[in-house]
Amino acid sequence: MTYSSYCESADFLRTRLNGFTPEALLILGSGLGFLGDAVEDPVFVDYGEIPHFRPSTAPGHKGRFVFGTLRGRRVAVMQGRMHHYEGYSYEEVSYAVRVLRLLGCQTLLVTNAAGGGNWNFKAGDLMLITDPIQIFTEFRGRRADADLRSHQALRLRSPPRPQP
Repeated sequence: MTYSSYCESADFLRTRLNGFTPEALLILGSGLGFLGDAVEDPVFVDYGEIPHFRPSTAPGHKGRFVFGTLRGRRVAVMQGRMHHYEGYSYEEVSYAVRVLRLLGCQTLLVTNAAGGGNWNFKAGDLMLITDPIQIFTEFRGRRADADLRSHQALRLRSPPRPQP
């Protein structure tokens, strides 16, 4: 994907949002998808309407954005997301994050159902993952597309490179 693809997606969303700029993007896992239903003054945009977006095929995922306010904050909520196990590349999985950054989004919150090695955890407990393990071989030693890296608007960071 090129920078112009991201811009085309962002421009499409701007036309639907009539000046609304989300301050936070919430990418919700299956267990919290209902939170999108609590958004006030919602604007719904199905992923299939947005140029270059991929559909979410995971069961139970609505496959749409909900834009509006949540407890006084301007948010974009993803009800459903793309997953690598659905056959999408990591660039496709992270596409929405870059598009929302171009819309002016400053904060990202991602939730998921994750396990842990702490036997004191119980189903439904919250945990904060602060340093995910880099096990994704598609990223190892690969630099992001030079076209995308040259655009400060996206503020992309390179994944850690393996040490020899």
